[in-house]
Amino acid sequence: MSQVQAAVVADAPTLGAMQLNAFDDGHFDDMFPQPYVVAAWENFVRSFETAEHGLQSRVGVIRDESGTAKGACLLHIARDKDALAALYSPWETIWGAPLPGMNTAKLDEFFGGMTAQHKAVLGDTPHVYVEIVMTHSTARGRGHSLTLLKWASDIADELGLPLYLNSDKDVVGLYERVGYVRQPEEVRTSKMVPMLRPAVKA
Repeated sequence: MSQVQAAVVADAPTLGAMQLNAFDDGHFDDMFPQPYVVAAWENFVRSFETAEHGLQSRVGVIRDESGTAKGACLLHIARDKDALAALYSPWETIWGAPLPGMNTAKLDEFFGGMTAQHKAVLGDTPHVYVEIVMTHSTARGRGHSLTLLKWASDIADELGLPLYLNSDKDVVGLYERVGYVRQPEEVRTSKMVPMLRPAVKA
């Protein structure tokens, strides 16, 4: 299996392009323009390099033979109340201020529904939030998603923390294979499915 490496700032343009490629269904066209997502990924990588406390973001990537990132995982580690408050804060706090022309109403609905169910499931419990697992369309079918999920699980297990993610309904089975449990329908406030992997001591 391919090895997961820490992303570097130079990966940001590739990560931004990969996000647009991986989630290319037309729904996100006016929500995530390329300059915006590239800047966001750069900030995610930089935040890991500079964060000493509070919410910590980590980006893991799988590279091809040429060194180009073809799969990636974005996660956030929230170990205290300040970090949890940041995690549940408005999307602009984590992703950055919107650019002119972005559909902020759709973004509010998209992120707001996911945040509400996320908070309903975990509340003030310290945990790791897996925000994005993605693979470029040219590299699918190679087990990259499972490798990235194991990387995330290893981080959480080392910290003794549970993992949470919001899943597209079509890939719930993938997450169930690696220990995530679908949460009760009554907490669901989004098109995405809330899923939790209990804490495991490494």
